[in-house]
Amino acid sequence: MEHIRLKKETPDAVEALAGGIAHDFNNLLAAIKGHASLMMNSIKPSDPLYPHITEIIRCIDNGSEIANQLLGFAKVDEYYPRSIDVNRLVRKVVENLDLKGKRIVLDVDLDVNPLIVEADPDKINQVMNTIIDNALLAMPNGGKVSILTESAAILNGTAESYGLNNGFFVKITISDTGIGMEKDVLEKIFSPFYSADHHRYPYKKGLGLTFAREIIQNHDGVIDVWSSPKAGSSFSVILPLKETTDDIDLPAEDEKLVMGNELVLLVDDEERILTVGREICKALGYGVITTGSGKEALKIYKEKKEEINLVVLDMIMPEMNGLETFLKLKKYNPDIKVLLSTGYSIDEAAQEMLKQGCKGYILKPYSVIDFSHKLREVLEK
Repeated sequence: MEHIRLKKETPDAVEALAGGIAHDFNNLLAAIKGHASLMMNSIKPSDPLYPHITEIIRCIDNGSEIANQLLGFAKVDEYYPRSIDVNRLVRKVVENLDLKGKRIVLDVDLDVNPLIVEADPDKINQVMNTIIDNALLAMPNGGKVSILTESAAILNGTAESYGLNNGFFVKITISDTGIGMEKDVLEKIFSPFYSADHHRYPYKKGLGLTFAREIIQNHDGVIDVWSSPKAGSSFSVILPLKETTDDIDLPAEDEKLVMGNELVLLVDDEERILTVGREICKALGYGVITTGSGKEALKIYKEKKEEINLVVLDMIMPEMNGLETFLKLKKYNPDIKVLLSTGYSIDEAAQEMLKQGCKGYILKPYSVIDFSHKLREVLEK
């Protein structure tokens, strides 16, 4: 399979529209997920409402994936890679699958060793969900989905055929027993402008596979596909294996709420985000001050900088954005601890914040548990 790194030529107006919609949508989802997470953490799993709240959160996460596709349409080069264990990521994806009523057998075979790659976990998650969704749609009457992770040496002619250098790689293979594809369909499935005959390939929809290939190519990897009519399909995501296992950035599987008692300044121009953020901070034991603008945040911090331990700062705000606010806050305190909270993406401005000393970031929508760990991570730096 040819390894091509694609570049978008999206008109600026369309790019801005897609990015703006994704930002607003993620802000809305963030508020909903925040309230849902608060409810989930206040009841026991045996409560009759628990499965309903779980389903609400799953739907929110699916909605966030749609927003991420819009962001991918606007800019495909906005990644924030770190060292991740592919096995843990796969487990998380599998846990969130909704297979109720679909007569699907799921077979997961994970490598016994950690498989470390340098990648943006949100992007890889998006790729996996796109491929799995297609597999499920290819089996309307039921079937089997198999997920396999392994390490592999790809050398010489094989590496050349993929457009890769010789080396060791991680393979995530997702196979289904669905209707499969003829050769002419298989050759076109990654094209954004191709629409297969619904009866021949009912699971070729939207731009999901187009984005999936671009994401993997921008991680210096490839997607290899095998398929045959009535024999199913197999998608292999191939990514460079990272030799070191240091600094793996995925949460522990038994992750629980982490409490605190510091004072947090929460800055966001969306009132609904301030409302739920205030409740989350209080539930975690923190004191909290909220404001809807960068200018007001500067005023508050100047007056209370000896008391405020952490600033949670939105990126997209009117008059003064997150980067501008952050740089001015640093004049009051060069060692200020700031957590960037954004529903847009890790774009150039966000990257600049991180380079200038911002201690971390969290993408909306996030859960109470994720937020609690991120607060402690930044406060303890």
